[in-house]
Amino acid sequence: MSVNRYNYAMLKSQSLLPRRRMLQLLDETGRQPMDFTLYIKAGTAAGEIEKELAKALDRGMVFDEIVEKAALSSTGAVIFYGRGRALVIWPPFPLKENGLSGGFDGERLKKEIEREPLIGLVLVRLGQYAVGIFRGEEMVEGKAGTGLVHARHHKGGSSANRFARHREKQMEYFFTRVEQHSRELLEGHIREIDYFFYGGARDTLHRLWRQCLFFKKLEDKKVDRLLSLREPRRSNLRDAATEALSSRVFELIE
Repeated sequence: MSVNRYNYAMLKSQSLLPRRRMLQLLDETGRQPMDFTLYIKAGTAAGEIEKELAKALDRGMVFDEIVEKAALSSTGAVIFYGRGRALVIWPPFPLKENGLSGGFDGERLKKEIEREPLIGLVLVRLGQYAVGIFRGEEMVEGKAGTGLVHARHHKGGSSANRFARHREKQMEYFFTRVEQHSRELLEGHIREIDYFFYGGARDTLHRLWRQCLFFKKLEDKKVDRLLSLREPRRSNLRDAATEALSSRVFELIE
C-alpha cells in the first residue's frame, strides 16, 4: 500500500555536500522515522521513475517534485521519504540498480560515498587548462598549462575575417596542447581510472571532444555532469576532486 500524502510540496533546501558532510547527513537521517527508501539507477527515464515511486507513494505534488528532481540527475537518485519530508540525493557516481525498501536503507549509498575511486579530471577554459588524477581526494598526478587564445573580434570587414581565421588557429593549437598533456598524464592510467570528470563551458568542451580523439578512450568512464570552474589551475584541482566526490541534496516538505 502506497503512502497517501497531501497534494502540495515545497523545496525547502538544496545543497552540494562533500563526502564527510554527506555521511553525517546519512547518520542523521537514519535516526529519523522513514516510510521508504528508493534507489533509481542512472539513465532511468521519468516514466520509469514514476512507476517505481508509485509502488510506495500516492501521486500528488510531492510525487511530481520527486520525479522531476530524480529525472534530472545523470547519476541516478536515492530518495528517503518519511513523515511528509523527502530527501532526493544525486550520488557522485552512477547507480547501477533500482531498489525499493521499507524504512531507511542508506547502507548502499554510504558504501558508494566511502569508496576511494581513481578519478581523472580535465578542466578547460580558453587559454587555460588543468589535468589531474586522484585517488579519492588525494592527488596522484596533476599538471596545468596555458595557451594564447584572443577574445572574439566583434567588428566586421576583411580584418575581422582575418582575425577569426587567426583565432581559429590559436584555438586549434590550444586544444592540441591540452590533448597532448592529457595523454601524457592519463594514458598510462586509462584501465585503472574508475570515473572521469570535465569542468568548463560546455561549448568549449564540445570543441575539445570534436578535435581531440584521445578523449574518446575515456568516453565510457565519463560522468555526465560538469564541475564548476573558476580558474583551471593545478592549485584548484583538489577543489574539483572534492566536488566530483560530492552529492547534491534536495529537501522537499509537504
